[in-house]
Amino acid sequence: MNLPRLLSDSLLPGRAAWAARDGIWSVLPAGCGPAGYDRRGIAYDRIVGNALYNHLAWGASTARYRAFAARAVHSGTGPLLDAGSGSAVFTAESYARAGRPVVLVDRSLDMLAVARERLSRSAGGGPAADAVLLQADLLDLPFRPGAFGTVLSMGVLHLFEDTAVKALVRGLVALLAPAGGLFVTSLVAERTVGRWYLAMLHRAGEVATPRPVERLCSVLGAELGETMELDREGSMAYVVAQAAA
Repeated sequence: MNLPRLLSDSLLPGRAAWAARDGIWSVLPAGCGPAGYDRRGIAYDRIVGNALYNHLAWGASTARYRAFAARAVHSGTGPLLDAGSGSAVFTAESYARAGRPVVLVDRSLDMLAVARERLSRSAGGGPAADAVLLQADLLDLPFRPGAFGTVLSMGVLHLFEDTAVKALVRGLVALLAPAGGLFVTSLVAERTVGRWYLAMLHRAGEVATPRPVERLCSVLGAELGETMELDREGSMAYVVAQAAA
C-alpha cells in the first residue's frame, strides 16, 4: 500500500508511517499495545453520539457539536487536522462535503476503524478520497510545522491534566499555517449534574481532574492569548483561536 501524498507531504523528516490496517496508517511502533478506547469503539459511539445522553449528562446539544465541526471545516483552506478524531461521530458528514483534505489522528486503531466505516458511508459507500486516518500519540504528533490550515480537536482536552493540555495546545498551534484556525472543545465542571458526572469519571480514571470553565480559560489563555474566543453550552466549552498571520 502506497503512503498517501497528503500524509507524505505532512510528515516530519524521519517520521515514517506504516499500514496498520486496511486504510489506516500508524507512526507508532508495531505491537505497542492497545489504546484505552480499543475494543470500545461501538459502545463509545452509542453513548457519546446519543443526543439524550448529551442533553441529560452535559446539558449540551449534539447538533451544536456538528455545527462546530462544520464551522471548522469551512473556516479556511488547505489540509485540516482532526487531533483525537475518535470515531468521527460528529464530523464525518462535514468531512464528506469538506472540499479540502482531512487527516484524522487518534491513538486507538479501533476508533479509527469505526471512523473509516462512517466516512465511507458518508461518502456514499466508497472510500473518502480526501481523508487519511493515522494512529499517533497526540503529545508526539509527527507533522511538520505549519502543515495545516485548520486544526480541530473535539472532546480531548478534558482527558489531560493542565501541564499536558498546555503542551498539546502549544503543539497544535505550531502545526497551523499562518492565520490558520484552532477549534477545540472540552467538558468543564459546570452544572450540578456535569460536575458530579465528571468527578465520577475522574475517579474511574476516564478523565483528568475536572476543570471549571474559569480554569480552562486560564490554562488555554497562557497558550492562545488574546486571539482566544470561548463559549459554553452546559458543561461543554467551545474554543476558537487564530494563529498569527
